[in-house]
Amino acid sequence: MTAAVSLAGSDPSQVLAVLDEAAERRARMRSASGGAMDLRYDEWLPEANGLTGIVTAYWRVAGDASNVPSSAILPDGHVELVFNLGDPVGLAGPAYTGNQPDRAVVGPLSRAIRLEYRGPVNTFGIRFHPARGAAFFGQRATSLTDKLLPLAQVSSVLDLAFSCLLGGNWTSEAVDQVLLQQLHTSSAADMLVAAMVDRLTCADPVPPVAQIARELGLSSRQVQRRFLASVGVPPKQFVRVLRFARLWQTASMRSPETWAELAAEHGYADQAHMVREFRAFGVEPPTHFFNPDWYDATALSRVSGPAEGVRPARDVRFVQDQVDKAPI
Repeated sequence: MTAAVSLAGSDPSQVLAVLDEAAERRARMRSASGGAMDLRYDEWLPEANGLTGIVTAYWRVAGDASNVPSSAILPDGHVELVFNLGDPVGLAGPAYTGNQPDRAVVGPLSRAIRLEYRGPVNTFGIRFHPARGAAFFGQRATSLTDKLLPLAQVSSVLDLAFSCLLGGNWTSEAVDQVLLQQLHTSSAADMLVAAMVDRLTCADPVPPVAQIARELGLSSRQVQRRFLASVGVPPKQFVRVLRFARLWQTASMRSPETWAELAAEHGYADQAHMVREFRAFGVEPPTHFFNPDWYDATALSRVSGPAEGVRPARDVRFVQDQVDKAPI
């Protein structure tokens, strides 16, 4: 059963309240049916106009992960600010091994980080534009690549602000204000690189990097140097991560009829090629990671779906709530 929750005309602070209400409803239904609550993932857009093009989504994971067969932070090319508001979470990967910090900056990854949930899950995250995340923190992107760092090591001022904010009652509108204040001390983003990232991210099929460079009036050497400084990886690697992210995001939203068709849809030579990429990024084959139990135990809505036919939440005014199949 799928229920749509309309937030049209509502104050943005109602978003988290609606998600909490939906989670509590699912918990009651699961309890009545003798099962455990599932894990729920939602995305929405910040309300502040000043964050447009800088923050691509707010997101939240909440629920009970005991029935989720596999969990990991998968590479997608973004810088993220992640807050653990629930029980401890164990992390294992080249970028970080140990308990997840309460407030952490996750740079662009080339290998997945495995997650071990140890109790009720309540995680809030802020996803930044690939070419503007590092600049927001006043960092060179390569200093964040393949790293998960406590926020205090990246910005003590921002860490203190969020420590105070998230310690009490808070809203997404209040988060907007903290981020807007940080913008006053952020580094200037390389907008030509941001434009290139936008082209690579939005185009289907993805155009050659050399073609976009010519359109922007940049030489190959300039592209390599400036792209690496802003995004943290070379253009060719970013395109590879982008293709992988599009595939796993599509898979997370719907179970494919065949993995071979999904591989072809995203530009892989065949299913074996796709499986090799999963392993190269530190993930078990997709048929094992996204198995039937995974789809039964999780529910997702995204700000923008990666392909037609998925279950997208278009903006903050429409949040999809996937509930258990048990009768009400």
